[in-house]
Amino acid sequence: MSQTSKQARKPPYVVALTGGIASGKTLISITFTRLGAPIVDMDIIAHEVVEPGQPALLRIKETFGTDIIGSNGRLKRSELRAIIFSDPGSRLKLEAILHPVIRQVAEERIRRVTYPYCLLVIPLLTDRSTYPDVDRVLVVDVDEETQITRLMARDNSSREQAKQALAAQISREKRLKLADDVLVNSGSPEQAAREVKNLHQKYLQLAASK
Repeated sequence: MSQTSKQARKPPYVVALTGGIASGKTLISITFTRLGAPIVDMDIIAHEVVEPGQPALLRIKETFGTDIIGSNGRLKRSELRAIIFSDPGSRLKLEAILHPVIRQVAEERIRRVTYPYCLLVIPLLTDRSTYPDVDRVLVVDVDEETQITRLMARDNSSREQAKQALAAQISREKRLKLADDVLVNSGSPEQAAREVKNLHQKYLQLAASK
């Protein structure tokens, strides 16, 4: 086997990108892609694996009944959400169906990456030990008041509803403890772009030395 072939099989350096609701993870990931970094987004994968005809959707139908599937064959997300919010056991059943499939798809996409590093977007990262292939964790951080303000504007929700959405997530303090890098995203898009550019160069260097 040639040296070139060996290098082609080298796994990319994997940076997990996470952050609280309304922290601006999407903006940050898009900025990374503009610099050339590939993105593997677990939220996107989670939507893909429940498209009509997908095995995971069939298992969900078998577990939760036909009422959560619309006439167009698509998942009724609001109905399923109501079920799992009212019954913790149902949430565990859903996670048991979806998480292994999502992880498998994510791992397959990471293996196909030819760039030196990639970003694995994990919105609900709570424990990095569950992702042994992650080399580094980047947390997009904003203060709680900024999150509340953004949520109210984005979702046209009340302050109380925004606070409830925050309370349902891992705390900011616990999230920051997971971080190797923190990008404070409470300033302008230009400031965030400069931070991303610096991190991009850092990750290229780390990937080269892996």
